[in-house]
Amino acid sequence: MNKRFLKIGTIAMALAISFSTVIPAYAQTKQEAQDQLEQLQQQQSDLESRLADLKASKADTEEYIQELDNEQQTVVTKLQETEDRINELEADIEETQANLDQAEQDAQDQYAALKVRIRQMYEQGDTSLMEIILQADDISSILNSSAYIAKISEYDNNLLEQLKETVQKIEQYKTDLENQKSEQEQVKAEQEEKKAELDLILGQKQAELESLGLDIESVDGDLCEIASSIDDTEELIAAIEEQERKAAEEAKKREEEAKKQQEQQQNNNSSSNSGSSTGNNSNSGSNSTGSGNSNSGSTGSNSGSTGSSGSGTVTGSFLWPTTSSTVTSGFGGRTSPGGIGSTNHQGIDIGAGAGSPIYAADGGTVVQAGWQVARGNYIVVSHGNGLHTLYQHCSALYASVGQTVSKGQTIAAVGSTGYSTGPHLHFEVWVNYVPVNPLNYL
Repeated sequence: MNKRFLKIGTIAMALAISFSTVIPAYAQTKQEAQDQLEQLQQQQSDLESRLADLKASKADTEEYIQELDNEQQTVVTKLQETEDRINELEADIEETQANLDQAEQDAQDQYAALKVRIRQMYEQGDTSLMEIILQADDISSILNSSAYIAKISEYDNNLLEQLKETVQKIEQYKTDLENQKSEQEQVKAEQEEKKAELDLILGQKQAELESLGLDIESVDGDLCEIASSIDDTEELIAAIEEQERKAAEEAKKREEEAKKQQEQQQNNNSSSNSGSSTGNNSNSGSNSTGSGNSNSGSTGSNSGSTGSSGSGTVTGSFLWPTTSSTVTSGFGGRTSPGGIGSTNHQGIDIGAGAGSPIYAADGGTVVQAGWQVARGNYIVVSHGNGLHTLYQHCSALYASVGQTVSKGQTIAAVGSTGYSTGPHLHFEVWVNYVPVNPLNYL
């Protein structure tokens, strides 16, 4: 928003209206104001479109973040289940190892028992078993020896076979458990990697959502300023049209007066030619005409004072415009309150309860009073010499356009109408239509 350009254009047109008395002199400024209004309305439309896009993007981002949250929760749940499964497998591996150790010990015990039996058989004269043992590399060779099997009882043979199978089964089960644990640890690593990726994406989307929120707040602030500028421009156009109307009336009046003077001059010339009696009549007519002009001027003066409820006397100093002295927002740059207030604050906000009285800062004449979308109910008082005061967001107005008011007179009540986040008085001071810091005048 090129607000400086807008304000300069507004001032230039206002000055043109103030110092021009011929219609063509400010007809061009009216066209400029209308062109500017169209530009502002187009900017407003563009901003509204952008705001809609931003809000749609924000909604999409919020929905995507919700999906990511759900997916992340699923991954966290699976990760916990995997960790639990790994813990179970570790417990099973420990138990299986204990069983394996016990089975191996049982096999050793049985082998020791067999050796005792073989020794007994040898002592009884059977030397063939000793040869088998001496030739064997390990217990497996002994157990697999057909000669040995032939020498021992069927019971011992079955028992040793079962022990051997048990040891093999336990070893295989332990191997399977360790493989399962390795697979689960791989699954856990993959899930942790996925969770890290989701955390990164979520962080990026959260930052994007925050950025969208700031963009929306900025566009809302721009829309507020655009709406206020449109209101000001429409007022300016209305003022120009009113000036045109008055100028047209004045031109018509001057034309009628010139016509009357021409007719009177013709009558005077005719009377001069016809004799003194006619001349007296002419003088009488002239006096009558003069008297009529005097009465007309008097009527205009009376019309100007109609509806006044105060003296309108300008003291040259301002009093505080309401009962509260709490300034909630100062003049100049600021963060947009609630995303609806202007970021370039052209006045001060005075926090006050709804319905509190609003006083005219000085005597003057009400030149504007009504409602606008941004200002809500508002009043503008002219104090002469290019000095105006603006009272905004009112809950009620007690003065109307054309009314003269006195310094300290109650002209409105505090409210929260228009672009407002709560009851307060937005107070501005204008010097030649340029907002200045009110605290320099209070």
